[in-house]
Amino acid sequence: MLQVSEELIDLIQNRAVVKVIATLDERGEPYAVPAPFLQWSERGELVHLEPLEKSATNRNLLRSLWFGRTVSVTVYGPLGESFVISGHPIKAHICGPLFRHYYQQLRSIIHDADLSTAWIIKPISITDETYSRVKIKEEDEFPFSVHLDRLRADHYTTERILS
Repeated sequence: MLQVSEELIDLIQNRAVVKVIATLDERGEPYAVPAPFLQWSERGELVHLEPLEKSATNRNLLRSLWFGRTVSVTVYGPLGESFVISGHPIKAHICGPLFRHYYQQLRSIIHDADLSTAWIIKPISITDETYSRVKIKEEDEFPFSVHLDRLRADHYTTERILS
């Protein structure tokens, strides 16, 4: 099973954190939309609550389930934390106890909400795209891949230009 950090799980569970789900349409074109009801399950899977039956996302997720296509979820936190999770839709709940649980949960957030499908997405990879961490890693791996002005001892900073 994929190792997932507590930091990422906390971000996913936080409703104030921006989450975007990207799918592929019938032509293979990417389609990305906010996923405000995305959450992490106790089983280590993503749960995407899709309120609209005829939405492009719902159709694309169904196509991904049928044809084994990968979907992507981006999670962007308030302090610049950024993660990209790739996964496969493995189940679409449209009735039953799990569906009812998520339907009631959604109705507690939006009084007149409908729930078309509770999508279960199995993560297959997680990439930490947090700028500060990626920058350190990149500078360690490619120490000579910098702009020449950063190599000068007296390079200009924003503070120096403004003063």
